[in-house]
Amino acid sequence: MWHGIIMAGGSGTRFWPLSRELYPKQFLSLDGGNSLLQGTIQRIQPMIPQDRLWIMVGPKHETETRRIIRLAETEGLSARVFVEPQSRNTLAPLAVASLLIQKSDPDGVLAVMASDHLIGPQENFLALMKQACQVAEQNDVILTFGIQPSHPETGFGYLELGNQVSQASTDLAKVFNVRRFVEKPDRETAVQFLANKNHLWNSGMFVFRAATFLSELREYQREFADHLDKFSISIGTPNENKAMKKLYESSPNTSVDYGLLEHSKKVWALSATLDWKDVGSWSALDDISEKDPQGNIIRGNVISFHNDNCILFGDKRVLATIGVRDLIVVDTDDATLVCHKDEAQRVREVVSELKSQNRVEALEHRTTNRPWGQYTILDQGPHYKIKNVTVNPHARLSYQMHLHRSEHWVVISGTAKITLEGKEIYLHVNQSIDIPKTTKHRIENPGKVPLIIIEVQNGEYLEEDDIIRFSDDYQRATPEETPDSTRQDGGGTN
Repeated sequence: MWHGIIMAGGSGTRFWPLSRELYPKQFLSLDGGNSLLQGTIQRIQPMIPQDRLWIMVGPKHETETRRIIRLAETEGLSARVFVEPQSRNTLAPLAVASLLIQKSDPDGVLAVMASDHLIGPQENFLALMKQACQVAEQNDVILTFGIQPSHPETGFGYLELGNQVSQASTDLAKVFNVRRFVEKPDRETAVQFLANKNHLWNSGMFVFRAATFLSELREYQREFADHLDKFSISIGTPNENKAMKKLYESSPNTSVDYGLLEHSKKVWALSATLDWKDVGSWSALDDISEKDPQGNIIRGNVISFHNDNCILFGDKRVLATIGVRDLIVVDTDDATLVCHKDEAQRVREVVSELKSQNRVEALEHRTTNRPWGQYTILDQGPHYKIKNVTVNPHARLSYQMHLHRSEHWVVISGTAKITLEGKEIYLHVNQSIDIPKTTKHRIENPGKVPLIIIEVQNGEYLEEDDIIRFSDDYQRATPEETPDSTRQDGGGTN
């Protein structure tokens, strides 16, 4: 069978302040429609149903990923979310995915995609992906998608093509041996690549049989492959989560390109003609967004007078600009970016500086979506945090406990059903309750209108990871507290 693998990592640096570490690019809507991740899921669904889609995420992005998956769901089973114990680039998660799929489907083919690309038209993408899966089924190779360059791009890696591989008359695209991978070139070299037509953009999409990938891993990453073999013994046992953490601690922090494909002699490239865009920075929106007659891209609460070739994103406050040119201006609740388009790649330097100062603006927005609703941080200090929390009708948070903070809840709107150490309590507008440290608790909205509360947290540690979940409607129960639970849907790891 064919299985879709969507790589949904990300650090949230290139589209700051709209993206954050806890809300990276794949969660954004950059073309005015669905989020990039939801678009990726819907793009591949006609060919690979959701129950054979695997979304590979880090623990910080699990909650939002699950929320987006529910938005993209159609009839049938949901996509699987594989939560990595820690970020290890792309080689480790693809190795684990190959192992898990091979155990249940020895001839399984993996179609690997990034979660943050824009690709069209869909019918061309699906036809090329079908051809790639058929080639991988019939050959012991790792097939990569190479995109025909349209301009001398210096921000992408390239594939240098070797000999053409014989192909069926029904194939849509030519297939070549890959002679070598080429780093991001300077402009002069990129112009040469465009002229000689022997180089393709490296799209980051791959197709291969799980068995082929694991075989090549044993050839070129022997030590890691040994650790992977040891981990395979624990799959389906109570020790699986601990074994996964140990595997990741010993895995190389490298990409699949560097760690495997640049060494392998079994890499082929499918020469694809697609409208493919790896949206790498704010200035890249020029290629995907509608513009006004003056060349401006305008979103949100913006008033624009006499501006040219600008990117203007407004939020709750009015963003007004007059007589500016070639600028990027992005306003959010807690941060504003102003930079020249030519400096867009340096936005990550701002994020690095914020992190060095331990600023929360690098980590998250004031408003954060959750499967049950959302919360907005109203104020915070060294030992307190105040939130406005909205719980959707008939939704509830997990049954949980905090080790380092107490909470005080005041109902502003709606009715709250509180479970406190197994006892149920109903609260109405202007009523409140204290939640001491280490007390098991849950809040639920039993009504038909949103429940809004003000939450005041006090304690020596107030981060979101101070939480132990005992039961949860959204499959986030803490594995250590619930040994029979799993963080990888429908399978059995982490």
